[in-house]
Amino acid sequence: MISRYYFLCCMLFIFCEANSQVKLPYYEGFNYSIDSVLIKPGTNSGFGGWTIPSFQTAGSSPDPYIIASPNWKLPANLPSATGNALEFIGSGDDPIITIPDQDTTGIIYSSFMFRASDFSAVTVNNPVYFYSFAKVASSGTSLNYTSCVYIRKVSDSTFDLGISENNNTTNAVWSSTPLDINADFFIVISYDIDNATSYMWINPVINGTQPSTVLVTNETATSKRTNLTMVRLNLDSNAKTPKSQMDEIRIGKTWASVTQSTTSGVDFDVLSGVKLYPNPVRDNLFISSDDFPAASISIYSVNGQEVLNQKDISNNRVDVSNLSPGNYIVKLFGSGKIVSLKMIKE
Repeated sequence: MISRYYFLCCMLFIFCEANSQVKLPYYEGFNYSIDSVLIKPGTNSGFGGWTIPSFQTAGSSPDPYIIASPNWKLPANLPSATGNALEFIGSGDDPIITIPDQDTTGIIYSSFMFRASDFSAVTVNNPVYFYSFAKVASSGTSLNYTSCVYIRKVSDSTFDLGISENNNTTNAVWSSTPLDINADFFIVISYDIDNATSYMWINPVINGTQPSTVLVTNETATSKRTNLTMVRLNLDSNAKTPKSQMDEIRIGKTWASVTQSTTSGVDFDVLSGVKLYPNPVRDNLFISSDDFPAASISIYSVNGQEVLNQKDISNNRVDVSNLSPGNYIVKLFGSGKIVSLKMIKE
Protein backbone atom coordinates (compact mmCIF):
# COMPACT_ATOMS: atom_id res chain seq x y z
CA MET A 1 0.00 0.00 0.00
CA ILE A 2 2.82 2.40 0.91
CA SER A 3 4.66 1.60 -2.32
CA ARG A 4 1.53 2.26 -4.33
CA TYR A 5 0.96 5.58 -2.54
CA TYR A 6 4.58 6.59 -3.16
CA PHE A 7 4.24 5.68 -6.85
CA LEU A 8 1.08 7.77 -7.21
CA CYS A 9 2.74 10.75 -5.50
CA CYS A 10 5.73 10.50 -7.83
CA MET A 11 3.50 10.29 -10.87
CA LEU A 12 1.52 13.32 -9.70
CA PHE A 13 4.74 15.27 -9.22
CA ILE A 14 5.99 14.32 -12.68
CA PHE A 15 2.67 15.23 -14.28
CA CYS A 16 2.54 18.63 -12.57
CA GLU A 17 6.11 19.43 -13.52
CA ALA A 18 5.72 18.29 -17.14
CA ASN A 19 2.42 20.10 -17.51
CA SER A 20 4.10 23.46 -16.76
CA GLN A 21 7.20 22.85 -18.89
CA VAL A 22 8.07 25.56 -21.41
CA LYS A 23 9.79 25.11 -24.75
CA LEU A 24 13.21 26.51 -25.65
CA PRO A 25 14.13 29.11 -26.61
CA TYR A 26 12.00 30.75 -23.92
CA TYR A 27 11.29 34.45 -23.33
CA GLU A 28 9.61 36.10 -20.35
CA GLY A 29 8.64 39.79 -20.55
CA PHE A 30 6.33 39.66 -17.48
CA ASN A 31 3.37 40.96 -19.43
CA TYR A 32 1.04 40.48 -16.47
CA SER A 33 -1.12 42.86 -14.43
CA ILE A 34 0.84 45.40 -12.38
CA ASP A 35 0.83 44.75 -8.58
CA SER A 36 -0.04 41.07 -9.12
CA VAL A 37 1.95 38.44 -7.23
CA LEU A 38 3.86 36.13 -9.59
CA ILE A 39 2.80 32.97 -7.71
CA LYS A 40 -0.90 32.81 -6.88
CA PRO A 41 -1.39 32.80 -3.07
CA GLY A 42 -2.11 29.37 -1.64
CA THR A 43 -1.09 27.55 -4.81
CA ASN A 44 2.07 26.22 -6.47
CA SER A 45 1.33 27.89 -9.80
CA GLY A 46 1.51 31.41 -11.14
CA PHE A 47 1.51 33.49 -14.29
CA GLY A 48 2.86 32.03 -17.51
CA GLY A 49 4.93 28.94 -16.80
CA TRP A 50 5.99 30.01 -13.28
CA THR A 51 5.46 27.46 -10.51
CA ILE A 52 6.81 26.30 -7.17
CA PRO A 53 7.95 22.65 -6.90
CA SER A 54 5.16 20.49 -5.54
CA PHE A 55 7.24 19.44 -2.52
CA GLN A 56 7.67 23.07 -1.38
CA THR A 57 5.26 25.37 0.46
CA ALA A 58 2.53 26.90 -1.69
CA GLY A 59 2.70 30.59 -2.54
CA SER A 60 2.48 32.61 0.67
CA SER A 61 4.41 35.81 0.02
CA PRO A 62 3.76 39.20 -1.63
CA ASP A 63 7.16 38.78 -3.33
CA PRO A 64 8.03 38.60 -6.15
CA TYR A 65 5.42 40.81 -7.79
CA ILE A 66 4.77 42.61 -11.08
CA ILE A 67 5.70 46.27 -11.56
CA ALA A 68 5.57 48.60 -14.54
CA SER A 69 8.59 48.37 -16.80
CA PRO A 70 11.36 50.56 -15.31
CA ASN A 71 12.43 51.78 -18.76
CA TRP A 72 15.58 49.70 -18.88
CA LYS A 73 18.79 51.05 -20.34
CA LEU A 74 19.42 48.12 -22.65
CA PRO A 75 22.72 47.23 -24.35
CA ALA A 76 22.97 48.18 -28.01
CA ASN A 77 21.39 45.56 -30.30
CA LEU A 78 19.40 43.88 -27.54
CA PRO A 79 15.70 43.73 -28.50
CA SER A 80 13.41 46.31 -26.91
CA ALA A 81 11.80 45.28 -23.65
CA THR A 82 8.15 44.20 -23.71
CA GLY A 83 5.48 43.91 -21.03
CA ASN A 84 6.24 44.82 -17.42
CA ALA A 85 8.90 43.65 -14.93
CA LEU A 86 9.43 41.72 -11.69
CA GLU A 87 10.39 43.17 -8.31
CA PHE A 88 11.38 41.50 -5.04
CA ILE A 89 13.01 42.29 -1.70
CA GLY A 90 14.05 40.09 1.22
CA SER A 91 12.39 36.70 1.58
CA GLY A 92 9.54 35.43 -0.56
CA ASP A 93 8.42 32.70 -2.90
CA ASP A 94 11.15 30.98 -4.94
CA PRO A 95 9.54 30.47 -8.37
CA ILE A 96 10.85 28.22 -11.12
CA ILE A 97 10.46 27.88 -14.87
CA THR A 98 10.54 24.22 -15.88
CA ILE A 99 12.47 23.51 -19.07
CA PRO A 100 13.09 20.31 -21.05
CA ASP A 101 15.58 17.92 -19.43
CA GLN A 102 19.06 18.99 -20.58
CA ASP A 103 20.39 15.43 -20.42
CA THR A 104 24.11 14.74 -19.90
CA THR A 105 25.76 16.86 -22.57
CA GLY A 106 25.60 20.30 -24.16
CA ILE A 107 25.36 23.91 -22.99
CA ILE A 108 22.40 25.79 -21.53
CA TYR A 109 22.20 29.61 -21.53
CA SER A 110 20.04 32.20 -19.80
CA SER A 111 19.97 36.00 -19.73
CA PHE A 112 18.07 38.74 -17.91
CA MET A 113 18.01 42.44 -17.11
CA PHE A 114 18.78 43.29 -13.48
CA ARG A 115 18.79 46.35 -11.22
CA ALA A 116 19.51 46.46 -7.47
CA SER A 117 17.90 49.56 -5.97
CA ASP A 118 18.03 49.40 -2.17
CA PHE A 119 20.57 47.76 0.15
CA SER A 120 19.60 49.62 3.33
CA ALA A 121 18.46 46.45 5.15
CA VAL A 122 21.23 44.22 3.76
CA THR A 123 24.32 43.29 5.75
CA VAL A 124 27.72 44.12 4.22
CA ASN A 125 29.61 41.12 2.81
CA ASN A 126 26.66 38.76 3.30
CA PRO A 127 26.31 37.16 -0.16
CA VAL A 128 23.37 35.22 -1.51
CA TYR A 129 22.44 33.76 -4.88
CA PHE A 130 19.22 34.90 -6.54
CA TYR A 131 19.18 33.13 -9.94
CA SER A 132 20.35 29.70 -11.11
CA PHE A 133 19.82 26.58 -13.15
CA ALA A 134 18.52 23.66 -11.09
CA LYS A 135 17.06 20.17 -11.02
CA VAL A 136 15.20 18.01 -8.52
CA ALA A 137 17.63 16.11 -6.28
CA SER A 138 17.59 12.33 -6.10
CA SER A 139 15.64 12.54 -2.82
CA GLY A 140 12.73 14.11 -4.70
CA THR A 141 12.26 16.67 -1.93
CA SER A 142 15.00 19.22 -2.63
CA LEU A 143 16.90 20.84 -5.50
CA ASN A 144 20.45 20.80 -6.84
CA TYR A 145 21.77 24.06 -8.29
CA THR A 146 24.41 25.28 -10.69
CA SER A 147 25.52 28.56 -12.28
CA CYS A 148 24.23 30.42 -9.23
CA VAL A 149 24.29 34.21 -9.69
CA TYR A 150 25.37 35.80 -6.41
CA ILE A 151 24.99 39.34 -5.08
CA ARG A 152 27.08 40.84 -2.26
CA LYS A 153 26.68 44.25 -0.64
CA VAL A 154 29.82 46.39 -0.57
CA SER A 155 28.16 49.60 0.65
CA ASP A 156 24.72 51.20 0.55
CA SER A 157 25.50 52.34 -2.99
CA THR A 158 27.64 49.53 -4.43
CA PHE A 159 27.63 45.74 -4.73
CA ASP A 160 29.36 42.80 -6.39
CA LEU A 161 27.93 40.13 -8.68
CA GLY A 162 29.42 36.67 -8.84
CA ILE A 163 28.84 33.18 -10.17
CA SER A 164 29.29 29.84 -8.43
CA GLU A 165 29.06 26.31 -9.70
CA ASN A 166 26.73 25.54 -6.80
CA ASN A 167 24.96 27.37 -3.98
CA ASN A 168 28.14 27.66 -1.92
CA THR A 169 29.48 31.19 -1.49
CA THR A 170 33.02 29.87 -0.97
CA ASN A 171 33.22 28.88 -4.64
CA ALA A 172 31.85 32.13 -6.11
CA VAL A 173 33.93 34.12 -8.61
CA TRP A 174 33.21 37.85 -8.31
CA SER A 175 33.11 40.92 -10.55
CA SER A 176 36.44 42.75 -10.51
CA THR A 177 35.07 46.14 -9.39
CA PRO A 178 31.98 47.14 -7.36
CA LEU A 179 28.81 47.89 -9.33
CA ASP A 180 26.47 50.84 -8.70
CA ILE A 181 22.93 50.55 -7.39
CA ASN A 182 20.14 51.79 -9.66
CA ALA A 183 22.28 50.94 -12.70
CA ASP A 184 20.96 48.47 -15.27
CA PHE A 185 22.86 45.27 -16.01
CA PHE A 186 22.35 42.72 -18.75
CA ILE A 187 23.46 39.37 -17.34
CA VAL A 188 24.15 36.22 -19.37
CA ILE A 189 25.02 32.90 -17.76
CA SER A 190 25.73 29.47 -19.19
CA TYR A 191 26.54 26.00 -17.97
CA ASP A 192 28.75 23.65 -19.98
CA ILE A 193 27.53 20.23 -18.90
CA ASP A 194 30.37 18.28 -20.52
CA ASN A 195 33.06 20.30 -18.75
CA ALA A 196 31.10 21.09 -15.57
CA THR A 197 31.86 24.80 -15.97
CA SER A 198 29.75 27.89 -15.27
CA TYR A 199 30.16 31.20 -17.10
CA MET A 200 28.80 34.72 -16.60
CA TRP A 201 28.91 37.89 -18.70
CA ILE A 202 27.99 41.33 -17.32
CA ASN A 203 26.86 43.82 -19.98
CA PRO A 204 28.48 41.93 -22.88
CA VAL A 205 28.64 43.43 -26.36
CA ILE A 206 25.71 42.13 -28.43
CA ASN A 207 26.86 41.72 -32.04
CA GLY A 208 25.89 38.16 -32.91
CA THR A 209 29.12 36.60 -31.63
CA GLN A 210 29.67 35.14 -28.18
CA PRO A 211 32.38 37.30 -26.54
CA SER A 212 35.17 36.24 -24.22
CA THR A 213 33.83 35.27 -20.82
CA VAL A 214 34.01 37.76 -17.98
CA LEU A 215 33.71 35.25 -15.13
CA VAL A 216 34.37 31.49 -15.17
CA THR A 217 34.11 28.92 -12.41
CA ASN A 218 35.09 25.29 -12.86
CA GLU A 219 35.97 24.28 -9.31
CA THR A 220 36.10 20.53 -8.84
CA ALA A 221 34.24 20.31 -5.52
CA THR A 222 30.90 20.23 -7.34
CA SER A 223 29.93 17.15 -9.31
CA LYS A 224 28.77 17.58 -12.90
CA ARG A 225 25.18 18.86 -12.99
CA THR A 226 23.36 16.77 -15.58
CA ASN A 227 19.65 16.63 -16.40
CA LEU A 228 18.96 20.25 -15.50
CA THR A 229 15.23 20.95 -15.69
CA MET A 230 14.61 24.47 -14.44
CA VAL A 231 15.65 28.06 -13.88
CA ARG A 232 14.99 29.25 -10.33
CA LEU A 233 14.73 32.57 -8.51
CA ASN A 234 15.85 32.59 -4.87
CA LEU A 235 14.53 35.16 -2.38
CA ASP A 236 16.46 34.67 0.84
CA SER A 237 16.09 37.28 3.61
CA ASN A 238 16.12 41.01 4.35
CA ALA A 239 19.74 40.73 5.48
CA LYS A 240 20.83 39.30 2.11
CA THR A 241 18.37 40.03 -0.71
CA PRO A 242 18.20 43.72 -1.71
CA LYS A 243 15.26 45.40 -3.37
CA SER A 244 15.74 44.37 -6.99
CA GLN A 245 14.09 44.50 -10.38
CA MET A 246 14.38 41.79 -13.04
CA ASP A 247 13.04 41.47 -16.57
CA GLU A 248 13.61 40.11 -20.07
CA ILE A 249 14.45 36.56 -19.01
CA ARG A 250 15.58 34.31 -21.84
CA ILE A 251 16.59 30.64 -21.77
CA GLY A 252 18.08 28.75 -24.70
CA LYS A 253 20.70 26.42 -26.08
CA THR A 254 22.82 29.04 -27.86
CA TRP A 255 24.22 32.51 -27.26
CA ALA A 256 22.00 33.88 -30.03
CA SER A 257 18.84 32.46 -28.46
CA VAL A 258 19.30 34.58 -25.31
CA THR A 259 20.42 37.80 -27.01
CA GLN A 260 18.24 38.09 -30.10
CA SER A 261 14.70 39.21 -30.87
CA THR A 262 11.74 37.56 -29.19
CA THR A 263 9.95 37.34 -32.52
CA SER A 264 12.61 35.91 -34.85
CA GLY A 265 11.53 32.86 -36.85
CA VAL A 266 9.78 30.21 -34.79
CA ASP A 267 12.17 30.52 -31.85
CA PHE A 268 9.41 31.49 -29.48
CA ASP A 269 6.85 28.85 -30.20
CA VAL A 270 4.88 30.59 -32.92
CA LEU A 271 1.97 28.24 -33.44
CA SER A 272 0.39 27.97 -36.85
CA GLY A 273 -2.97 27.14 -35.27
CA VAL A 274 -3.42 30.65 -33.84
CA LYS A 275 -5.59 32.91 -35.99
CA LEU A 276 -6.92 36.47 -35.85
CA TYR A 277 -10.23 37.31 -37.48
CA PRO A 278 -11.56 39.29 -39.19
CA ASN A 279 -8.31 40.51 -40.65
CA PRO A 280 -8.49 43.26 -41.89
CA VAL A 281 -10.54 44.33 -38.87
CA ARG A 282 -12.69 47.38 -38.15
CA ASP A 283 -14.01 47.03 -34.58
CA ASN A 284 -13.64 43.75 -32.66
CA LEU A 285 -10.69 41.41 -33.22
CA PHE A 286 -11.25 37.75 -32.32
CA ILE A 287 -8.61 35.15 -31.44
CA SER A 288 -8.94 31.50 -32.39
CA SER A 289 -6.64 28.69 -31.23
CA ASP A 290 -6.91 25.01 -30.41
CA ASP A 291 -3.88 24.75 -28.12
CA PHE A 292 -2.67 28.22 -27.13
CA PRO A 293 -4.29 29.65 -23.95
CA ALA A 294 -3.70 33.34 -24.64
CA ALA A 295 -3.76 35.35 -21.39
CA SER A 296 -2.92 38.86 -22.59
CA ILE A 297 -2.31 40.84 -25.76
CA SER A 298 -0.13 43.74 -26.86
CA ILE A 299 -0.48 45.52 -30.20
CA TYR A 300 2.39 47.50 -31.71
CA SER A 301 2.62 49.95 -34.57
CA VAL A 302 5.11 49.23 -37.35
CA ASN A 303 7.63 51.57 -35.66
CA GLY A 304 7.52 49.53 -32.46
CA GLN A 305 5.24 51.71 -30.32
CA GLU A 306 2.81 49.84 -28.08
CA VAL A 307 -0.67 51.16 -28.88
CA LEU A 308 -2.86 48.69 -26.98
CA ASN A 309 -2.33 46.38 -24.02
CA GLN A 310 -5.08 44.17 -22.63
CA LYS A 311 -4.39 41.85 -19.69
CA ASP A 312 -7.57 39.80 -19.86
CA ILE A 313 -8.67 38.23 -23.14
CA SER A 314 -10.56 35.31 -21.65
CA ASN A 315 -13.42 36.06 -24.05
CA ASN A 316 -10.99 35.93 -27.02
CA ARG A 317 -12.11 39.38 -28.15
CA VAL A 318 -10.26 42.70 -28.32
CA ASP A 319 -11.78 46.08 -29.17
CA VAL A 320 -9.48 47.79 -31.70
CA SER A 321 -11.99 50.36 -32.93
CA ASN A 322 -9.92 53.27 -31.56
CA LEU A 323 -6.79 52.34 -33.50
CA SER A 324 -5.91 54.30 -36.61
CA PRO A 325 -6.07 52.46 -39.94
CA GLY A 326 -2.81 50.74 -40.84
CA ASN A 327 -0.60 47.70 -40.24
CA TYR A 328 0.14 46.38 -36.73
CA ILE A 329 1.98 43.57 -34.96
CA VAL A 330 -0.10 41.60 -32.46
CA LYS A 331 1.69 39.72 -29.65
CA LEU A 332 -0.24 37.12 -27.68
CA PHE A 333 1.19 35.94 -24.34
CA GLY A 334 0.33 32.79 -22.42
CA SER A 335 1.85 29.72 -20.75
CA GLY A 336 5.40 30.95 -21.27
CA LYS A 337 4.86 31.39 -25.01
CA ILE A 338 4.63 34.36 -27.34
CA VAL A 339 2.82 34.35 -30.65
CA SER A 340 3.36 37.29 -33.04
CA LEU A 341 0.93 37.92 -35.89
CA LYS A 342 0.22 40.70 -38.37
CA MET A 343 -3.02 42.68 -38.25
CA ILE A 344 -4.52 45.21 -40.65
CA LYS A 345 -6.84 47.86 -39.21
CA GLU A 346 -9.36 49.35 -41.63
